[in-house]
Amino acid sequence: MGNGQNIIDKILSDAKAQANIVETEAVKKADEIISSAKAKADREKAKFDETARLEANKAAAKEISAAEMRAKKLILAKKQECLEEVLKEAETKLCSLTGQDYENIILGMIKRAGMQEGSELIFSKKDRDAFGDKAKEMGYKVSDETRDIEGGFVVKNGDIEYNYSFKSIITVEREDILQLAAGILFA
Repeated sequence: MGNGQNIIDKILSDAKAQANIVETEAVKKADEIISSAKAKADREKAKFDETARLEANKAAAKEISAAEMRAKKLILAKKQECLEEVLKEAETKLCSLTGQDYENIILGMIKRAGMQEGSELIFSKKDRDAFGDKAKEMGYKVSDETRDIEGGFVVKNGDIEYNYSFKSIITVEREDILQLAAGILFA
């Protein structure tokens, strides 16, 4: 599972670098919006007498506040876009694993799945052919049935099925993964 963690760490590192670039661009854009709003407010203040100056100050504060709000929304949207890209890239990297790294991840997941007696593992055809025998040697029952999944497996216990495909795990754990990635990327 260490190689899987290395891949995730690499993805998160790359995403953090990309997030920093996006955040810098968003902050620059926000500064331009705020600068433009301040300049507009200064022009308005110069045109009015003392009474009008008070109104201009109110307008300036409102304009700046609105510009800051737009900037925050822009930054948030870019951060969310980065997080979605991290999630997609993580799924792609997991599904593209091969060889010993992939086998170690799958066999480790099977051990942690806590299968009950009588449960059986359902793999994709490719995965059943690749290491179904190893799962049997470990004492697990491997079904002749296969599923169209990219990475992972399904545990069938009677009529109940537990989907441990990468896509399903990412979908179920999506919010936790996004919070963890956001904490790393934008801390």
